[in-house]
Amino acid sequence: MDKERKLIIAGNWKSNKTVAEGLSLVNDLKRELAAVKEVDIVVAPPFTALESVSKAIIDSNIRLGAQNLSADGYGAFTGEIPAGMLKEFSVGYVILGHSERRQFQKESDALVAKKAAAAHAANLVPIVCVGETLAEREAGITEQIVEGQLGGSLAGLSAEQVERTVLAYEPVWAIGTGKTATSAQAQEVHAFIRKVLTTLHGEVVAKRVRIQYGGSVKANNARELLGQPDIDGALVGGASLEVRSFADIIKNSI
Repeated sequence: MDKERKLIIAGNWKSNKTVAEGLSLVNDLKRELAAVKEVDIVVAPPFTALESVSKAIIDSNIRLGAQNLSADGYGAFTGEIPAGMLKEFSVGYVILGHSERRQFQKESDALVAKKAAAAHAANLVPIVCVGETLAEREAGITEQIVEGQLGGSLAGLSAEQVERTVLAYEPVWAIGTGKTATSAQAQEVHAFIRKVLTTLHGEVVAKRVRIQYGGSVKANNARELLGQPDIDGALVGGASLEVRSFADIIKNSI
C-alpha cells in the first residue's frame, strides 16, 4: 500500500495480560512479523509488563508504548509514573487522552496537553486520542468536539512537537462495541483533523502528522480503512490481544 506517511499500528492491551501472557504474545508476534518493514509496529502493555516486554523485543522490529504517564516529574505524586521511569524500559511511545481515561478518570484536554509536553520533553512520542461519543455524533457536532479536543490537547506544543505527535481518531461509540465507522466516515473525520492541523500549524506540518484510526479495527476491515488517504494507521484494542488477529491487521495493511 503506497502511502506518503509510514503506517503506524499500535496495540493497546489496556488492563490485560500478565507478564507471562505478555511475553508469550510478543514472542509470537516477533516470529509472525519479523519480515514487516513497511509499518511501525507498537505494543502498549500495562505498566507491570513493560520491563519484561522491553527485553523481549529488544532486537525486533516491534517498539514499546505505555498507556499513560504522569503530567509531573519525580516527586510526591503517589501512584503516578513519570516519563523518566518509562525511559528506563526503552519506551518510545505513550498513549494519552484515551477516551476511557477521559471518561473514567475525567482527564481534560488541558491535562492531556500537559502530559504531551512531558512526553516530548523526555523524547517520547505521544499518541494523542480524540473522538466523539454517539450522542455527539447524532447531534451533528462531531467536528466541533474533535476540533475542541485537538486545540486543547495540543495547546502549548510547538509546530515541531506537533509534527512528532501521532494522533488517534477514536469514535467513542466504536470502541469495544463491535461497531466500526465506515471507511468513508473515518476518512471524513481524518481529513477534517488534517484541515484543523493546517489552520493551527500550517500545511507542511499537517501533511506530516500521522493520524491513526481506533475503534473496533479488525483484520477484515483493516485494508479498507487503512487504504484511505488520510488514515495512517490504527490504534487497536481487543484485536491486539491475540497474535493471529493483530498480525493479520498489520499484514492486511501493507
